Amino acid sequence: MKLNIERLTRDELIDLYGRISAALDACESRQIARTAKEEAARIKGEAGESGKRVSYFNPTNRSVSWNGRGRCPHWFKVAMAQGRTPEELAAL
Repeated sequence: MKLNIERLTRDELIDLYGRISAALDACESRQIARTAKEEAARIKGEAGESGKRVSYFNPTNRSVSWNGRGRCPHWFKVAMAQGRTPEELAAL
């Protein structure tokens, strides 16, 4: 539908302007919400692994765990040297 705005009356133009303004506001709100959601995801990713499930458990002491980030703990290296797999340590 092609609209010839030159033929619209003043009242029709004001109505059209109001609808365009509302549509632009809605579009801007969606963009702001999308940007905020992306920023929140980025911040959450930078915040670390807090709240995530622990990845690996010490086979000799299940209360000791490692999430797979940072330096590899000694018990993990020992378990790997003994032939264990990361999947085994995660499933313990």
